[in-house]
This record gives sequence, structure tokens and C-alpha cells, in this order.
Amino acid sequence: MHRLLLLLLFPLTAQASETMPSRGAPAAIALGRQVFQTNCARCHGAEATQPSAEAPDLRRLNVFCLQLKDGALQARCLQDVDAYFMMAVKAGKVRAGIVYMPPWRDVLTEREIRAVRSFVDSRPPATPRLKTSVDLDHAAH
Repeated sequence: MHRLLLLLLFPLTAQASETMPSRGAPAAIALGRQVFQTNCARCHGAEATQPSAEAPDLRRLNVFCLQLKDGALQARCLQDVDAYFMMAVKAGKVRAGIVYMPPWRDVLTEREIRAVRSFVDSRPPATPRLKTSVDLDHAAH
């Protein structure tokens, strides 16, 4: 199952290899904070720490990847999450005709979206959820 997931996400990986070159850079985090507070905080919470019931806690994006023991697999997983984040922010989120998040491609630049990702990564971790047997199995690989 895990290998199947990676194969399905492989097309994203090629696009993601340079997705977050500024990850962790203080200037990117500062820009990301500004962009986030202006455009994202209304739904995802001030400082990315208190999302509304409708919006996901963005600090959880890397949780699965960071549990992986294999460094190369972890890096690839993070690249896939980065690519997914970029795609989701640009295109927005629509399910069953309901807009859960508007598309931001005409509002935010690539640099600003990357900066938001850096800012979210810099936030304190979210409160851990209960681990399922699936989580434990995947963390071992």
C-alpha cells in the first residue's frame, strides 16, 4: 500500500524537487507570516495555530513524512507534500461542487506560496493525534 501511494504521487515529485528552496530561511518565514496573516489566518487560524472547524491544521502536513525512518524516503515524502501544497493553494479545494478554499493562483505569487509553506513549517507542532495501527506500520518502513 505504501509503495502504491508513492507510485501514485511520483508525478508530483518531479515537480517538487525545487518547490521549497527557501525552507527555513528567516526572510521566507517573515514574508510567509505576513502573507499568511493577510490571506490564510481567517480560516487556518492566527499564526497557523488555531484553524477553524472547516480548515485543516496546516502544521499537520508533514506529520506522516517526519515519522519515516529512511532519510531518502522522508525527503521524497516531503517533496510530495510540498507539491501537493503548491497545487492545492493555486487551484483551491472543491469537493462535490462546494468550494472549501478559493484558488489563490491569481492572488499569490509562487514565492509567496513557498514563503507561506516555510512559515507554516516554522510553527510549533500541532497536538499529536492518537496513532492508528496504519500510522505505526508506515512509520516502521
